Amino acid sequence: MRVRHRSVEVRITGRTLWVEDEAYPLRNITSVRPRVYRPLRWRMVGSYLRRAGGSLGFGAAGLVVLGCLRGVIPPSATTVFALVMLGVLGFHTWRLVQLLRLPKVCVLSISTAGTTRAVVTSTEEQQIRDLARHVVDAIDNPAMDYAIRIDHIDIIQGDKVNGDKIDGDKIMGDFVEGDKVLL
Repeated sequence: MRVRHRSVEVRITGRTLWVEDEAYPLRNITSVRPRVYRPLRWRMVGSYLRRAGGSLGFGAAGLVVLGCLRGVIPPSATTVFALVMLGVLGFHTWRLVQLLRLPKVCVLSISTAGTTRAVVTSTEEQQIRDLARHVVDAIDNPAMDYAIRIDHIDIIQGDKVNGDKIDGDKIMGDFVEGDKVLL
């Protein structure tokens, strides 16, 4: 999992909300919501303990079996097995550290014709709330022009990429809380 930061230009002009090259006509917007999602660190630690504990149990059982077969197999097999199990435990620990470093994520979600999309994702909550207020103001004021650059983040976890639909998509798995848990 990695967090990629990039600067995104958001403009409101001519009754259209532009996020980079994506256009959202203001007349089609039915809902604008800033959302805050916080990592559930206790759930991350619990998952780590289950995975690391299972790996340690498997490793202990494997070492007992290899100890019973001491005269049949070379001693280097036990060493290699122990090193592989340490590597697996190291991988689980590295993964936990990566998950614990995830920031709080603020999302501007826009609903159009029944679909909710995460238009902009950032760690700056106030900036997202201000942008939501400007979008709502622009719906009522057709002459309004507004532009801002936002530090947009993409949270990438395997094939799960933040920025698609919010409700129902796997953006960050079970380790996030907010208005709705993203599953």
